[in-house]
Amino acid sequence: MTEKLLPALKSFGFTSNEAKAYLSLLQNNPATGYEVSGNSGIPRSAIYEILKRLESTGMVSCVDTNPTRYIPLPPDHLFDLLENSFTTNLDTLKESLRNVNTDLEVGDLWNIRGYDSMIDRARNMIRSAKQSIYLSIWRTEFEKLHADLKDAEKRGVELVIFSFCDLPVDVGRVFAYNLDSNRLQDVWSSKILLVADRDSALLGGVEMLPTNKVAWTRNSAIVAIALNYIILDLTLFGQRYKIQMGSVISEMLQGDIHNLEDLLSEDHEPIINSAKG
Repeated sequence: MTEKLLPALKSFGFTSNEAKAYLSLLQNNPATGYEVSGNSGIPRSAIYEILKRLESTGMVSCVDTNPTRYIPLPPDHLFDLLENSFTTNLDTLKESLRNVNTDLEVGDLWNIRGYDSMIDRARNMIRSAKQSIYLSIWRTEFEKLHADLKDAEKRGVELVIFSFCDLPVDVGRVFAYNLDSNRLQDVWSSKILLVADRDSALLGGVEMLPTNKVAWTRNSAIVAIALNYIILDLTLFGQRYKIQMGSVISEMLQGDIHNLEDLLSEDHEPIINSAKG
């Protein structure tokens, strides 16, 4: 358990020894500095300075003076303290960054490196979505994002999900070929396409490796390409199974399909050249 808790506490600003001292006090309290040193493996020459820093931040408290004994802040109170500190620091950072002059364009294409980073970005997009999520996905990634998709649906976000894999159908409108994921993996590499609020897109290959790379963008042209790719998959799916997809696709295009149909209904001669050059 300590192996997981130490890096977790360090990610919130604890030093390695501060985290060890706090965890030692959680397991054995009240305790003297000598006892904390023995239980945590922290040298006695360093333990009192560490306990002093923890006391100054409210992480531990002194309850006796002869000898001096310490108790840890209860975990529930620690969560509140860290949350308040994080929120305050984040608000300060936001305000400071607003005053920084930058020519950065929000429409730029960003490379997201690493599988876990890709999942984190997808979760953030889903959690931030207010109107719609259009998604082409494989089963493994769907399962990782399932809870966030359920939450989005509860918020009233429109969900349209396409897959070649065998997906559950308990969230959103799902259109899937129901192919076995493992067998499909043998013949085709997995990918993800995620369009949120028609405003941002995540797209690329999916491998459970630190070197996996996908693209995230708010460039309107690339977002439209990603959306149209999902629409193409849905169209071909509908043609194969004789399913009318017009209403779904029309919603995804926000009615633009009707304008296109009006144009196509006019009298035009198609151009067809099937001869090889």
